[in-house]
Amino acid sequence: MYKFIMKFATYFTKSKNPNTGQCQNPPSTQNSTPEIPITPVKTPNMTVPPTPSIIRKILPLAAFSVAFAIVMTALILYMDNTAMRHYQFRVNMSQDYELLSVAQDNPLLITYIREVHLRPAIEPHHKPLESLAAGPPEDTAYVLKLLNNKRDGVFVESGAYNDGKTSKTEWLEKKLGWKGLLIQSDTRHYFSLRRHNRVRSQAVHACLSSMPYPKEITFHQENEVKINSIQANSVIEDPDWFTTRIKCFPLFSLLLAMNVTNIDYLSLESAGTELQVLETIPFERVKIEVIGVHLTASDMERDTIKKFLATKKYTFMQSFNSTYIFMMNRVKI
Repeated sequence: MYKFIMKFATYFTKSKNPNTGQCQNPPSTQNSTPEIPITPVKTPNMTVPPTPSIIRKILPLAAFSVAFAIVMTALILYMDNTAMRHYQFRVNMSQDYELLSVAQDNPLLITYIREVHLRPAIEPHHKPLESLAAGPPEDTAYVLKLLNNKRDGVFVESGAYNDGKTSKTEWLEKKLGWKGLLIQSDTRHYFSLRRHNRVRSQAVHACLSSMPYPKEITFHQENEVKINSIQANSVIEDPDWFTTRIKCFPLFSLLLAMNVTNIDYLSLESAGTELQVLETIPFERVKIEVIGVHLTASDMERDTIKKFLATKKYTFMQSFNSTYIFMMNRVKI
């Protein structure tokens, strides 16, 4: 009995938890595998995926960077394109172009002149300028005498209102009912021309071509104010002056655009190219009764024009200052 009690007490003491003093469950007789916690091993190449909060912070910065890159690229392309166009403009402003393949009676050219360049010789938005004198200029009065004071005639005046004030044909239009074409290449004088209220005439802002085809030239206007006037006293050797690109049409093309081939009086002033302009006229297709040529050339050049018009059956009649009057041989004086 005593031995049994001692064995029970020994067993009871060993089964207690030394920390809590409570009995522990007896060890299981079955084999059991203990659970081992698995800790992920980080390798050097392993990265932690970004959280949504980080993406929200980075997204505006990325959008700004992309937009900035696009704007800068567009700006660079625009500046390059602008520089190229500016260079091309300067090249175009320094070169004359001759449209060699376009004949002066080309129907497309005639339509282009008629629809784009011919305008009524009036300026409806400004008060008309009045410059009509008591009588016609001396050379115009002489032309009237040659034409027996003809009424309702047709004229062509190249260089009309070159001084901004006077015209060879204004008196003919306003007093005798003439009509015609006024040609002016200078921009300022062209607008002055239209303010003289030439209601029976048409005007063209162009020059007369010295060749039997249209041209485009750079027109350098005299006595103009420089664009870079602020640099007038600078050391720039080649300052920029105001220039204009001007179309030059053959006289015959302008006549066809007006549907006119019979002219009573041609007043021609073309800054030294009068002979070349006359040479472009197909006289076999155009009838011009009287031609007044403004000449400031040498005696040799004047004689050359006289000889040329003589081959076209024109006779030199009289000169008035720098204007030389020629008339067709078959016209009776």
